[in-house]
Amino acid sequence: MKRIFIGYLLGLTLLTACSEAATDRLTQELRTVKSWTATSKMVADAWVRGAVPKVYAKQTLKKAQQELQTETDNIAEIESSTAIPQPYKLELLGHIKRLAKITEQMSTAVEQENYSVVAQSIKDLSLEGRTLDSQLPQQNKP
Repeated sequence: MKRIFIGYLLGLTLLTACSEAATDRLTQELRTVKSWTATSKMVADAWVRGAVPKVYAKQTLKKAQQELQTETDNIAEIESSTAIPQPYKLELLGHIKRLAKITEQMSTAVEQENYSVVAQSIKDLSLEGRTLDSQLPQQNKP
């Protein structure tokens, strides 16, 4: 009986540790998403104001789009659990995919020197970023 109880406690401890690791990983991935979103907004805004060259803005936005896609893949790999339910994870992934798409549109608009599309995309990126942030539980807010 004592062995069964010890086995049960060990199993419970392992499950808790796995949930904490998944939550910590998700938190880190979301910090990276927020960082690349902020970078995209800053460089796009700087380009609209004429503070950075087109080549720099385009390359930075393209890199941000690629990194947001990488974060989408990384978060998709995180095991769903009671701490990170599958529907919640899918909702987060949808927001991050939209951030990547907006960033890609910004890069294309910079290439085409379409200032109005970039300006609108900055607003869209901000709105989607705030929406993503509002979906995060307080303990997961980076």
